Amino acid sequence: MAKNKAKSSSSHGSKAYVFAAILVVIMYIVNAILVDRIYSNSQRVSTRTQDTVKVVNRISAELSEINGDVLSIIADVGNRTGHANAARAHFNNIANSAEDFYDISGTSEDAKERFRHAYTLIDAYRAQLEGLTAQWNMAGGQQGGQQGGQSQADISTAAFGTDMKSMYTQDIYPLQVSATEMLRVVNDIINNDNEEDMKENKRNTYILMALMLLVAVLSEIAIFLIAKRAKKARLELEEREKNLREVDAKLKSTRQKASDLALTNILTNMKNRYALDNDISERLESDRFNIAVFDMDNFRSINDTYGYDFGDEYLIAVADRLKNDFGGSAEIYNITGNEFCFVFNKEISESQAMGIVQSIHAVMSSPYEVLNLTVQLPASGSVYHYLPGDCLNVNSLLVKLDTALRNAKLNGGNMINTVVDI
Repeated sequence: MAKNKAKSSSSHGSKAYVFAAILVVIMYIVNAILVDRIYSNSQRVSTRTQDTVKVVNRISAELSEINGDVLSIIADVGNRTGHANAARAHFNNIANSAEDFYDISGTSEDAKERFRHAYTLIDAYRAQLEGLTAQWNMAGGQQGGQQGGQSQADISTAAFGTDMKSMYTQDIYPLQVSATEMLRVVNDIINNDNEEDMKENKRNTYILMALMLLVAVLSEIAIFLIAKRAKKARLELEEREKNLREVDAKLKSTRQKASDLALTNILTNMKNRYALDNDISERLESDRFNIAVFDMDNFRSINDTYGYDFGDEYLIAVADRLKNDFGGSAEIYNITGNEFCFVFNKEISESQAMGIVQSIHAVMSSPYEVLNLTVQLPASGSVYHYLPGDCLNVNSLLVKLDTALRNAKLNGGNMINTVVDI
């Protein structure tokens, strides 16, 4: 009965959690949609403002170019026909830009109305300029008939005269100025509309942040209430899981300890003989590498003189120094007692390996301070430039190295022998 009750409680708790999770997901999806809409609207407003301002500024620039052409015509500077054609081209560009303006969606009616007013002024400006051009042509033709022997410059000057300049100043130029001013007003309206839209987006952002905060608070409250209802069932499950975790942790710890004991020298915390076998067995047939072994000459005298604890501390000091100085150049193994094996990295050449071997010999033969006593023992070693297929297994490889090491000791020690494979 108790089991069924606990099971029922757990089932209700699970359903409540699922419901709460679904509710939170829905609310966050809604918020994400709102965020996307606000961002998209901001992008749209920014793009619209940039496009409209760009069009209006382009039209203003075209008007300035037209005014420059007209002034050049009046001042009789350059080619009159060329300036007239350039002015017509600028008016055509303005017409195209006006179409671009009307194609931009979302522009306010006020801005459109002011733009239409500005374009009406531009049309009037164009009509006046066309009339002025017609008078220019007429005056030029009459003057040409009367004074066929005069230069074109003289004809132009006579055709225009003071009246033409006065007509431009009084009737035409004011239209250009009014159109330009009206375009500035359009830009001001567009910028004001942009500011209002941005303010609206800002308000919407604050509202959205408030909603998200509200959702977070409600979610926390809902989770708290649901957790309170399911507390008993959860505690029972947690207790069972805790027991299982403890058992699993003990098993993992036991396996790890067993693995460490199998592959690690407990005293120096270096890989041992079995780890060496695992690491290089598969390399013997195909790889070439440099390997060396070292141990200290007459190490037994340390144990006999100072005791085994002192000897252990001495080995630990030597091992730490080897790891610090040569751990980046080789994988180091403490294969037996005070014997260390160095498998050099692949990128290290034979000559480089020999140089490092000399450094290892110097380090192992250095004095060490152990338990406030300074001790120093010479060391002997052997190095092997291994080639693929030289040995059938790791044991035969170590036999060759140990034989060369033993020969070094028989010859007085404190030296390094190279394995010569015949």
